[in-house]
Amino acid sequence: MATNSRTWFYTEPERRPYYIEERVNHTLWTMRFSNIYMDCTSAEPPFRMEGKWNDITLTMEWIPNSYLRLTASEENKTLVAGFSQMLQMPPLFSYVDENGIFVVEWWRGEEGQQRYQAVQGQPGYTRLKTYKK
Repeated sequence: MATNSRTWFYTEPERRPYYIEERVNHTLWTMRFSNIYMDCTSAEPPFRMEGKWNDITLTMEWIPNSYLRLTASEENKTLVAGFSQMLQMPPLFSYVDENGIFVVEWWRGEEGQQRYQAVQGQPGYTRLKTYKK
C-alpha cells in the first residue's frame, strides 16, 4: 500500500486500529524508519500510537489536520527531521517535560500559538525550543 501523511494526518483515517497502524507504519517505513513499529492505542481523535525506534520509546498523538505531538524517551534530531519531512512542515516547538520526556509538537493553525504560550507558562518544562519555517 502506497501511503503518506495525507492518508492519516491531513485527512481523518478510518477509525480501525489495523488500518491506522498500516498507514502510519508504511509512511514511517517509506521515510526510512525501517526498524520502527507503532501500535494504535486509540482509534478515535485524538488518535494515539505507541512504539519503539532504536531503543527510544515513542508515543504519537494527533488530531487530523490540527496537530501531532510526538513524545520520546530521549531527544533525537533524526527523529524530528524525519517526522518533519513526513508531515511536510517543521515542528512549532519542542521541550522536555517534568518527567524528562522529550516532546515535539507540529501545529497547523492559530491553536499552535495558544499551545506554545501554555507550554511557556509551565515551570516544569525545560529546554523549550522553537523551529523556523
